[in-house]
Amino acid sequence: MIGYILRQRYKIIQKLGAGSFGETYLAEYPQDLPVSPKYKCVIKRLTRPPTPGLDTEKRFKKEAAILFKLGKEHPQIPELYDFFEENREFYIVQEFIEGHDLSNEIISGKPWSEADVIQLLQEILEVLAFVHQHNVIHRDIKPLNLMRRYLDNKLVLIDFGAIKEISTFKVNIQGQISSTITIGTRDYMPSEQWEGHPQLCSDIYALGMTAIQALTGLTPQQLPKSNTLELRWRDYAQINDGLANFLTKMVERDFRQRYKNADEALQALKLALFNPQSSFTSVTMQAFKLAQLRLNSPVSSPKFRFANLEQLALELSVYSLKLVKIGDKYGYVDQAGKLVIQAQFDIARDFSEGWAAVNIGGRESLFGGGSGGKWGYIDKSGSWVIKPMFDMAFSFRDGRAKVEIGGQERIIDKTSMFID
Repeated sequence: MIGYILRQRYKIIQKLGAGSFGETYLAEYPQDLPVSPKYKCVIKRLTRPPTPGLDTEKRFKKEAAILFKLGKEHPQIPELYDFFEENREFYIVQEFIEGHDLSNEIISGKPWSEADVIQLLQEILEVLAFVHQHNVIHRDIKPLNLMRRYLDNKLVLIDFGAIKEISTFKVNIQGQISSTITIGTRDYMPSEQWEGHPQLCSDIYALGMTAIQALTGLTPQQLPKSNTLELRWRDYAQINDGLANFLTKMVERDFRQRYKNADEALQALKLALFNPQSSFTSVTMQAFKLAQLRLNSPVSSPKFRFANLEQLALELSVYSLKLVKIGDKYGYVDQAGKLVIQAQFDIARDFSEGWAAVNIGGRESLFGGGSGGKWGYIDKSGSWVIKPMFDMAFSFRDGRAKVEIGGQERIIDKTSMFID
């Protein structure tokens, strides 16, 4: 389909993927208007089931309406731009998210810190809580369907499963409609979903599996199971009991033992994080004790000790500052809502690894995140650690960040040296 123009508006320029339900393409639009440059969008082609008598068009419109509402009302869900039928196949047109999926960050053998995993859980549970409030089940949460958006470093939840199910419908001898294929990915799918009975808490299981994969550096297939098929993962992550218990409840084999929806899980996580009586308060103490043991090790070199101090700082950064816009400027508040860094930046990103990318003199735009001005990095005191010098700057991950300068994309470390 490369080069094909749908509805005289969307020109297919690249195939992004294919599966049992259809194909996904990158397209440029609008082809029917003299607009330059063209904008990008994602088009999913869904094969229409061959079974006669199915009112699949009605179901397609219903699911498209749900996606439209979710995308319009939450900034971390792609917007639905269009949906239509052509040559007996269904198409949906969605917002293109410029970024990378979490399979680029959740890498085998490279475990995340507790702080990063907690941040992942908080962010996605907040999105899922909105989805579950509309009684919608995502059905396919996994690293590939969590996009890190370059614009603001936030995670975006993509590829909802219900719309894909339409291409799998059949009618049994009793005249009942059912799906011929289970929606989801086996490694992240709980038993009730595998058996064709997904619940809201099925999404909780999938997110829990994703978090455990990040925490252990092991894929779901690499993790052993008990005789009762319960996941045995706790020996592969040295974390506090509070977080371990929370994750264990997320991935209970019996769906009745899990958090029933994302809102319940989110409230449990917040209570655990900010309740002084909670076992989660041991996160910082255990991190400190672990760092003390490492620092006092007789084999610790100065370089090793410095690395441990950096890790300790990361592990103690659970209570991150939050981005806030006051008037037309950005600043940062703490968990209590107190303004810690004055609103003085024209464009800004969330803190990551203790630093935030901010812009002075630029202007926000709908596409590309902003234009003009210069980008630099500040620490949590609001002090410049890398003064404004870049045309574009993105958040740090593993001590590296992508920047743009002089029309070129480069990679820098925290000394501001180019390392690509």
